[in-house]
Amino acid sequence: MRKPRVLFVDDEPRILDGLRRSLRGKRGEWEMSFVTSGAEALRALHDTPHDVVVSDMRMPGMDGAELLTHVSRRHPEVARVVLSGHTEPAAAIKVAVAGHRFLTKPSDPESVVTVIEQLLVLTSGTHPAQARRIAGGVRSLPTLPAHVDRLSALLRDPEVELSSAIRAASHDVGLTAKLLQLSNSAFFGARARGVSMDSVVNAVGLPTVQALFSAGQLLWSSTEWRPEAEGHLGIAWRHAVATACLVGSIASPANRPHAQAAALLQDVGRFVCLAGQQDDDWGPALDPAATVCGGVPYRDVGVELLHLWGLPRPVVTAVAERDVPHRVAAAGLGVTGAVRAAHLLLQDTESRDPSVGSHADELALILAHPQLTAQPVDYWPGAAVEASERAGRCVRT
Repeated sequence: MRKPRVLFVDDEPRILDGLRRSLRGKRGEWEMSFVTSGAEALRALHDTPHDVVVSDMRMPGMDGAELLTHVSRRHPEVARVVLSGHTEPAAAIKVAVAGHRFLTKPSDPESVVTVIEQLLVLTSGTHPAQARRIAGGVRSLPTLPAHVDRLSALLRDPEVELSSAIRAASHDVGLTAKLLQLSNSAFFGARARGVSMDSVVNAVGLPTVQALFSAGQLLWSSTEWRPEAEGHLGIAWRHAVATACLVGSIASPANRPHAQAAALLQDVGRFVCLAGQQDDDWGPALDPAATVCGGVPYRDVGVELLHLWGLPRPVVTAVAERDVPHRVAAAGLGVTGAVRAAHLLLQDTESRDPSVGSHADELALILAHPQLTAQPVDYWPGAAVEASERAGRCVRT
């Protein structure tokens, strides 16, 4: 087994010298290279496999955004870390597109080491390299074209209220993922981090949310969808939105923000692979019941992507274990159990996930937990139907 290889890119030699000195203690664990331009970095990546690239954003000639865009296309298996000292909306767009993780510049050595060590972990137990390669190249998540149009019109309004932006973000998979990626990074410094959309939008600021959507195709996959692909995307999107609506009633107040985020992001792997299949990258078949792309389970791709983007562990764990039978602890459902319960309840509605079946016995045990028995026995199936209908209206309008 070779040592992990990390490439550092900055046009200022003194910055690289400082990194070299501060990371001296990692020389026994990593092989490190230091280059002063994007062109040198691309040559290094072409000549030798690397695992992580850490790049400054503002460089003459090829800047960090251009370099990391090339890396995402030519070497998607390489994790990308952005170093930037700017948090204005224009900079936020560039880093949101270019990087997996974001660090402020200057950054302390401990933060650099922590991020790199996290990115050296591959989450898939059976397809680690393949899942990293598919997830690593993702810069955008597909969104229903009509939903993009509605959100764009809303967020272009200079008089838009913060509450409207929060509601819009809480029902969009791609926007939620990107905002969580940004807000849970060091890019926003000492601002309070959170998972609920109100805390996230407040953390990054409404101008950043508006700028992200103004980026158009930089962040959102093609709106030119084949009819069958758009139909399958709508099925997955409706199930995610319905689960996020329902889990708000199931999860405890402390777990609700993580559970709603996990519910909305539960099928990001499917979204990624639908976009790839739309472009004929991973096979010709577009089957709503399919569970793999390029031989890799959708769920492995989604979990790897959320890990690369640095989303909170409870969210990533709940997405990873959505299809795992849940044994309810006496202390409560937790984030994972709440998402699993909402998912199973929706399997008997029009917002079902066609790729998996129902688990009536497991659901009966979950519904018998004291956390849920405060409501009448027929309450939760009715709540699931209501959440399904709300999600259906979101998809159709």
